Amino acid sequence: MTSFKNWVRSEGLFRGSTILGIALDDPQIIANENCRYDTCLIINKSKFRTAVEQRILPGGKYAVFLISHDEKSINEFYRNMCQIIDDHHVNMVKQPVIERYQQTFVDRGYCEILIPIK
Repeated sequence: MTSFKNWVRSEGLFRGSTILGIALDDPQIIANENCRYDTCLIINKSKFRTAVEQRILPGGKYAVFLISHDEKSINEFYRNMCQIIDDHHVNMVKQPVIERYQQTFVDRGYCEILIPIK
């Protein structure tokens, strides 16, 4: 994430940005060190100073959870995610969970976890 944020800054895109972290593997099945994770920037731009992979993410419905933006809180959310889903009566679909870092929330110490739902 650090190198990605550095790239965003070098492109002059950091101010007011929204960064997404997309977990491609289930950390309850795959060892943490082997989990794949995409880092994305929401932007309407196609040309950059340096080469970068681009893709369009499919839309859908998400249950959004606002949590503290620190490693302990994020890890705790993932550890308890099954219980959180049950407690909120959420019908999760098989798509990646997304971490959303909107600068307005991050500046106040928060981030969001988006769980794909039916």
